[in-house]
Amino acid sequence: MYIDICTNAISQTDFGLFADDTKFPGEASASSQIQNDLDALTEKLEEWQLSSNIAKCSVVHLGRQNPKCSYKMKGIDLTKSTCEKDLGVILSLDLKPQKHIGLVVRKASNTLWLLTHSLRHLDIHSKISAYTSYVRPQLENATVIWSPYLKKVIDRIERLQKGFVKGLEGFRNLPYDEALKKAHSP
Repeated sequence: MYIDICTNAISQTDFGLFADDTKFPGEASASSQIQNDLDALTEKLEEWQLSSNIAKCSVVHLGRQNPKCSYKMKGIDLTKSTCEKDLGVILSLDLKPQKHIGLVVRKASNTLWLLTHSLRHLDIHSKISAYTSYVRPQLENATVIWSPYLKKVIDRIERLQKGFVKGLEGFRNLPYDEALKKAHSP
């Protein structure tokens, strides 16, 4: 029902809706159309006594030639952002995944540290199962979007797995490839 309110209010601009997010991906040349649709959306939301959290609204300007227009909702300038988290993936102005990869590796590393210290008395198979259940999904989430293609990024992710495998009892002195096969960790 509420989505219909949004779709009926916005007439000139392409937009995307996902759960409670509305996105206006538009060209800078259409800035007046985007502003008109933002005004119409705000007006329609007020008519239905719904609120929008303007503090959570932001504008990301992509492209070198972009004039970086300002947009307003309820007379308040929307924040200009250099990166945004969208569906769990951090997108930056240069569209490079470095910030996202840094966050993913840091989170996975923290989880691995917690597991390593919490499960140190368990057998190897339980540790591998915990790694596969809690750490690897963090590293593999949305890889289609941020697919690691640079060697330094792949090495950074691989270093985390290598540290885990080498930390297993009886695996420290094995060559990494052999340790991986023995741990059944792809």
